[in-house]
Amino acid sequence: MLQIDKKYRKDYTGEDIIVERKHEGKKWWDQTETIPNMITNNQISNRAAIIGNGPSRLEFNLQNLKKPQGLLGATTVQTYGCNALYRDFTPDFLVSTGNNGIVTEIANSNYVNNNIVYSNAIHLLEHPSKFYLIPYDPYADAGTTAAYIAAFDGHTTIYLLGFDGYDLQGHNNNIYADTNGYDLKWQFEIEGDKLINNRAQLFNTYSDVDFVWVTSYGKNTVPETLKWCSNHRQISFRDLVLECDL
Repeated sequence: MLQIDKKYRKDYTGEDIIVERKHEGKKWWDQTETIPNMITNNQISNRAAIIGNGPSRLEFNLQNLKKPQGLLGATTVQTYGCNALYRDFTPDFLVSTGNNGIVTEIANSNYVNNNIVYSNAIHLLEHPSKFYLIPYDPYADAGTTAAYIAAFDGHTTIYLLGFDGYDLQGHNNNIYADTNGYDLKWQFEIEGDKLINNRAQLFNTYSDVDFVWVTSYGKNTVPETLKWCSNHRQISFRDLVLECDL
C-alpha cells in the first residue's frame, strides 16, 4: 500500500537522493547528493485545483482558473497539472511521474525553462537541471502526487478536476491516449482500484484537508473506498464556479 506521511513545505529544507549505488566487498555502498528545497510557495488562499487528464475536464474552461479572485487575488486558486497537460495549459506547477516517453518530451521542451515541473529522483538524474524533486516522493500516480504536493504546500481545500473514467475496463480514458508517452486507447489495463486506493490513503493522511471531486454534474458514483473518507465530497463544475467565484 502507498505510504504517505503528513509533512509540510514550511518544515522542508531538502533531502538526500541516491545518485549511485555500488556493490563492493559483499556490501552495497550508496553515494548520495543533497537536493535543497528550491520552492518557496507563498500562496495565501489555501485553495488549489489539481488538473487531471480524464475527459470530463474538457467540459470546463481551464482559463477560468487563471483569473485572480478576491481583493488583490487573495482567494486565487493555485493550479497543479499532470503530465501532458502542459501541451494545452500552463498550470502554476506541473507534475510528471509517467513513463520515460512523456517525461523526456517535457524535459526536451522549452516548457521547463520557464515553468516549475516536479518529477521523481530518477528523472532528475536522467535530465539534470530540468525538474524539481517531488518532496518525500510517495511514488504514486501523477494525479495523487499533484494533490499530495498541494497538501504539502499547505492548501486546505483541494479541487480535483479530470479524475474520472477509471471504471472503464479495457479502455484508456486519458484524453492524451494514442499520443507520445501514452498507451493506446484500446490496449490498456486500467489500474482503477490502485488509483482510488492511492487517493484514499492521501485523504486519510491529510484528514484536515477538504478534497473536492469536481465532475460534470456532481452526481458521479463515488468509489466505495472513498465513501469512508469524511473529508471527500463531490460538486459540479457549476458549483466550482460559484464556490470559487470564477
